[in-house]
Amino acid sequence: MALHLFLGHVVADHAFTNNAKIRTYKGSKLFGHILWSFFAILAFTFDVFLYSKLGTALLFGFFAIHALLDVLRVKVYPRGTPLHLVELAGLASAFIFNVMGMNLLNRSYLSNEFVLYLLGMSAVSVGVTYFFRNFYPKDEFMSDIDGISERLAVFIFLLASKPLFVFLSLVIALFYRLIFVKKFDHTWWISPASGLLISLAWRFMLYR
Repeated sequence: MALHLFLGHVVADHAFTNNAKIRTYKGSKLFGHILWSFFAILAFTFDVFLYSKLGTALLFGFFAIHALLDVLRVKVYPRGTPLHLVELAGLASAFIFNVMGMNLLNRSYLSNEFVLYLLGMSAVSVGVTYFFRNFYPKDEFMSDIDGISERLAVFIFLLASKPLFVFLSLVIALFYRLIFVKKFDHTWWISPASGLLISLAWRFMLYR
């Protein structure tokens, strides 16, 4: 399945952006994020969407929705449930517009497998971090740099069929935390476990 537009949305709001901070943006910062979002979405769709009327309509139609949701996200912050509904609406609308342009996206220079791989990297890294920050342990601005690095290493090596390197990544991450972080945290085991499970699921989807 060609998920290029869906990936563009994920990248715009999560992959290279701290989603928790977007909620606090106003004025020029919010405008800057909206502008960045347009180029992020464009980066994964321009080669096919800009060369057809349907593609152009889908691109700008979805971008309008995306921009509206960016503004709405700020408006409903810091209320919990409405905020997550905005994120869910963004993912749902991205998927719907993606399906509408599927025939075009199947002709993209980016292969469907590569796009799915990038989505997996996003899910295993910032997807888990979103869960940590918003649901458990629910620390909205927690730093998860170590966890993201650990899970990405597991994902890359597992999908490359390197089980030894997966094991070493987990061991090195554990020793790093014991030596440098020192204070035990209950997310220590959740991070590698979720990284391993998501990586296994993505491996199944890519190589089934």
